Amino acid sequence: MKLFIGDRLLNMTSEELDRLYLNEGSEGVIYKNGEEVYKIYKDNPMIDKLSLEQVDRLRKLKLKRFIVPNNPIFDEDGNFVGYSSRFLNEEKFSKIFDLDGKTFKKELRLLIDDVKNLTKNGIEIDDLHLSNIVLSDGSLYFIDMGGFKHSEDDDLERTNMFRFQYFIISSLLALPLSKKNRKKFENKYSAFENFDSFIDSIDDNESVKNFSKRVIR
Repeated sequence: MKLFIGDRLLNMTSEELDRLYLNEGSEGVIYKNGEEVYKIYKDNPMIDKLSLEQVDRLRKLKLKRFIVPNNPIFDEDGNFVGYSSRFLNEEKFSKIFDLDGKTFKKELRLLIDDVKNLTKNGIEIDDLHLSNIVLSDGSLYFIDMGGFKHSEDDDLERTNMFRFQYFIISSLLALPLSKKNRKKFENKYSAFENFDSFIDSIDDNESVKNFSKRVIR
């Protein structure tokens, strides 16, 4: 099997590629090769996947916490079949909730910087899932931008910030709570007008988990 990672040839048998298997989702299969991962899309016209144009647009951006594609991947017939990106050593997901408030606030602000950068470049963020946020060496990253697309929406900044804010509050911070309290937390904070003030309300020395439980009392 021949794959071209950008203009670099990766020539290996199907069995050799299978040995690089890492995991897979509804969109594609992930292979790890050294410090790179390859996302090879499944042959399904119904899945929401990045186009070659979107990969080229995203790979030019300098982002701190959103992992952008490195290179498009083509098969031997020149068909675009996926993309490569940086590999991260993921820590156990639950460790996110053990982060102290000071670290968590710093990471949130770096993610917000990336959201602003994406907005400035006309990229609409969408399809944010808990499976796409990971902790690596104490830092938070988004690792899959499959639902991101070019947009000329005049209100893109508001759209992107609302989606990011809603994800952080309703999906991530509410997760350690009971089902009943999760809904209370979501109703109380998901439409919070001043996200900066919300972030500032997290105490530097409390864990993310304790913050969620404290503010819902």
